[in-house]
Amino acid sequence: MRRHHNKLYFGKYRFKTVLKIPGNLMFYPTTDQYLIGLRAKHPEAHIVHKLANFIIENRKMIKFRMQDKLSIFYSNKDIASDLINKFWNYWYKSEEVNPKHATDKKDVVSCSRLPHGKFQYQIHLKKDAHIYSDASERKNLWNLLSRNPKDCLITSGPVEIFLNGRNPHLFRGYFYVRTEKWLSPIYMIASKMIDKVIKYEKV
Repeated sequence: MRRHHNKLYFGKYRFKTVLKIPGNLMFYPTTDQYLIGLRAKHPEAHIVHKLANFIIENRKMIKFRMQDKLSIFYSNKDIASDLINKFWNYWYKSEEVNPKHATDKKDVVSCSRLPHGKFQYQIHLKKDAHIYSDASERKNLWNLLSRNPKDCLITSGPVEIFLNGRNPHLFRGYFYVRTEKWLSPIYMIASKMIDKVIKYEKV
């Protein structure tokens, strides 16, 4: 499921807590069974036991990832406070999402900066888009996008070579347009190919 960090984190959590714990990548994979084994393997390592226990006890109430030297947790306020208290010596930073930056609208993403600085709409093409289109439709869409580079942007290589005729197949992809006025001609040309349109709202 696609989410954006400027919504409520994962559509649910307002707080992001970052810890700097040496050797945090040893916590992968993060299944309970692996973490229990990790505790047994490092009986003298207090921080290993402490973090493994925290993950096991709170798994259903958090999202988390280990990234290089950073352990990043997404949670509610109480768990974020608990994290900071329990891992004070490893606490690096915290962030809170302001609720006004969140939106419950389907396929609308709140962001502090539009994609590539100016594009408000992201148009996703269907899986197996070649089944839902013919060569003429693809050519017409390519002509529209390629001739208006200030307002249309293809960042996906597979989409580009599909629309310009160099590859007859496309299994997924997307492109950007700057404003809503571009949606009408795109739908007129390629409505059968379009899976969904994501709108970015700058806050």
